[in-house]
Amino acid sequence: MKKLQCKNMILTGGRAKVCIPIMGKERDEILMQAEWAYDKKPDIVEWRADDFIMKKERNREEMAEMIDALNCKLKNIPWIFTYRSKKEGGEGCDDWEKYADYCRIVAKNGNTSNLEFIDIEAYGNQEQAKTLIADIHKEGMRVIGSNHYFDRTPEKQEIIHILRTMENLGADVCKIAVMPQTKEDVSMLISASKEADKLLKVPIITMAMGELGAVTRVSPGETKSVLTFAAGLKASAPGQPPLQIVRHLLKINEGCLLHGNISLIGFMGTGKTTISKALSLITGFQEIDVDKYIVEQAGMEISQIFEKYGEAYFRNLETESIRKITEKEGYIISCGGGAVLKDENVKILKNSGKIVLLTASPETIFDRVKDHTHRPILNQDMSLKHVKELMAEREPRYQAVADFQVNVDKNDRVLTCYEILNRLEQEGCITIPVASHSPEKNS
Repeated sequence: MKKLQCKNMILTGGRAKVCIPIMGKERDEILMQAEWAYDKKPDIVEWRADDFIMKKERNREEMAEMIDALNCKLKNIPWIFTYRSKKEGGEGCDDWEKYADYCRIVAKNGNTSNLEFIDIEAYGNQEQAKTLIADIHKEGMRVIGSNHYFDRTPEKQEIIHILRTMENLGADVCKIAVMPQTKEDVSMLISASKEADKLLKVPIITMAMGELGAVTRVSPGETKSVLTFAAGLKASAPGQPPLQIVRHLLKINEGCLLHGNISLIGFMGTGKTTISKALSLITGFQEIDVDKYIVEQAGMEISQIFEKYGEAYFRNLETESIRKITEKEGYIISCGGGAVLKDENVKILKNSGKIVLLTASPETIFDRVKDHTHRPILNQDMSLKHVKELMAEREPRYQAVADFQVNVDKNDRVLTCYEILNRLEQEGCITIPVASHSPEKNS
């Protein structure tokens, strides 16, 4: 496992430190956020300086004074200097020479402070970045080489190539952030991260941004990231969860035990498959989608089973599949919308663990499923009225069989996972071994 000994901390793969950003245009605003950050005790803080620098052109003395002031407010908390350009999602200028000048000024003035890293946009200006990184190293400072995509997710081999290129330029830690457009993009980022971690000699930080990718911020066991970012008083990028949630989910990600199984139920469109996959990434438990399991066993789509054999035949397949899946424990089971309408299925699921109900308004459900063509019970009447009628029929049953429920109208999968896992932990269904999240001692 990779370890990087820094001035004030140790970065370790798979056990991510938590960073929160501070940002603003005015000195007082920045220092107020620094005071807030100190009270919250994150592992590290990132000063996103582009707003401050772009407010007016800052001279060497102003930057030196700001570094000293931040040190006074943050005290023993290490921090990162980041001047993010517009082309990579910030407010800073795209003039490389000006960008590099500020980084050099900070490197010269930050060596005796708690400044731990200078973030350099290394990939887009490779020759200049190589020189800048070398200059920063001469001042005794470390570098995070970074690259950001706010409109897409590069292909897997491109992600790996970017990380390796930044390592070759001299970066001490290599970071990439992407914007996923599909669930497959998130999976690709995770796969690329795992491969890059094996190939690179330096630690990595990877993340998928936005709500779709937010789960990657709380599953460093999968991404191999040594650092993750939580929201401070302001978020510096889309999809940053609150600090409290990140901290708790990181403990779970480092290792937990599941007693029995977790079964997710709810009306179609509540995101049972989505949440089960997110829970799997966070906990490391295997997720199983009952409908997909049936499709694999039957060799045909569910809509085809309904059409050829009828609903009664499908329900029998569903019961046998649930029975087979629950022969073992440690699974996150995503159940079809009608699975718990049958008493036998409920009994099997209850005996194997906890049943969690995901709820949403009819309007949310309709908005999510209105363009779907693979929902047999809606294919003849895809309307909000029909959705309301079906939900009215099923909701009392869902409520009766569930051990507890979580509302998903906000469409925030990290928050949903946090609420589910927090409740399961309270009820003793999952436990976090103390040894699994003993913090690395800062040096």
